[in-house]
Amino acid sequence: MRLDTTVNASLLSFEPVPTLLSRLRAELSGDFDFSRPLCVARAPGRLDVMGGIADYTGSLVCELPLDRAAAVAVQERPDSIVKVVSFNLIDEHKPATFQIPIQKLARDSASARAEFDEPGRKWAAYFLGCFWALHERGYAHLSRPNAPGFNIATYSTVPPGAGISSSAAIEVATMMALREHFQGNAGGAVMDPMQLSELCQSVENQIVGAPCGIMDQVTSCLGQPGQLLRMICQPHDLQEPLEIPQGIRFVGINSGVRHDVGGSAYARTRCAAFMAHKIIVEKMRQIGAAAGREMISDPMRGYLANLDPDAYKRLFRLAIPEQLEGDKFLNQFGPTIDPATKVEPDVNYAVQHAADHHVLEARRVRKFSGYIEEAAAANSPQARGAALDRAGHLMYASHQSYGMDAMLGAPECDLIVKLARARERAGLYGARITGGGSGGTVAILADASPSAEAAIGEIIDDYQAQTGHRAELFSGSSPGAWHLGTVLV
Repeated sequence: MRLDTTVNASLLSFEPVPTLLSRLRAELSGDFDFSRPLCVARAPGRLDVMGGIADYTGSLVCELPLDRAAAVAVQERPDSIVKVVSFNLIDEHKPATFQIPIQKLARDSASARAEFDEPGRKWAAYFLGCFWALHERGYAHLSRPNAPGFNIATYSTVPPGAGISSSAAIEVATMMALREHFQGNAGGAVMDPMQLSELCQSVENQIVGAPCGIMDQVTSCLGQPGQLLRMICQPHDLQEPLEIPQGIRFVGINSGVRHDVGGSAYARTRCAAFMAHKIIVEKMRQIGAAAGREMISDPMRGYLANLDPDAYKRLFRLAIPEQLEGDKFLNQFGPTIDPATKVEPDVNYAVQHAADHHVLEARRVRKFSGYIEEAAAANSPQARGAALDRAGHLMYASHQSYGMDAMLGAPECDLIVKLARARERAGLYGARITGGGSGGTVAILADASPSAEAAIGEIIDDYQAQTGHRAELFSGSSPGAWHLGTVLV
């Protein structure tokens, strides 16, 4: 895989870049000086085909970059003000402009995060947090009194709250443009795509306050059109892309129910998974001590995905309480190793359920990847169909686990999966809720055939008739930001 970025003029042909530039000239000519260079970057959203929330416990994930994307334009200005304007918010008739002295983005994370806590400001954290991350890691130096400011404008076709990584698309596009600016300065932003993705994740975790894993940012940065990005999230071991079998496609149907990775349900499930990890490590230590062996380090290397599911069921599952109050856990085990969440003393956590999901989901994703490879290599329609059926049933199992164990299901997504399962004869093989769950988008594995296309249309119509929610289809794919690079206009 090529990992060097280029300044790519073809970027200008990928939406929403043309729309952003057109609106800049028509609506923001007072802020942007078109006689001077303007750096533009684009980053796509992603369809989480398999893996989802298991990324933060070290699972393999399989992700498809979409043709929905965020475009960002950045230009230096002479004062020390950073001003960001969102055309999406303008279209929604909401406050769409935020500005701040750049030196305020050069402070500790708590101070920088506090700047966006007031109502109507949080949206700006996804953009301006990139300045904080670049300064915090030494890629940019923003604290000096004469540090220049920037104008930033954005337009995105990735709907927020749909579970297809609207935030990661914004962060990656912004970071790509800022990298292009700062890399020419002494001590500037010379970084590889994984470092860029890590910076974007730190924006999400420490400035926005959403405890997400890194798969969204990596897919938005490095995804290839028409292929599934495969990565073992320990923390980001990139594998060869997963080729989608000929005549097969993955699509997403947006339920219209907003999800929120920063929400309490997602954070509770993540925290419970790391609580289970701590309990399992202690149980391993006890088993080793009983056998006369001292355990020096964590055999799982910090990731539940490395625990054999059969050993989990045989040796550790019954040692994990089904429910556990935070204060009791803290008194017995202390804090977890997760830097993005903390155990709240007055919260009751479904620890065993979280462990069930994460340990078994890691195996489901590994098997799913293998079945897709089998389908691509099959030399008969029967063998191909059997492999796709197995892959699809793993998607159904993942969906059920999201609701029963991760407790991040949604009735509306359940309905979409039910409607898809009723149309298996039309060429639909599997479906599951995606990303952080609790609404958002359902991914579907389907034939690229007229009958499957018609079935997907029927699902959308039936879903809207039964729920009143407007469903939206995501069916295209496009390159990640690193492969398109940036362009100076």
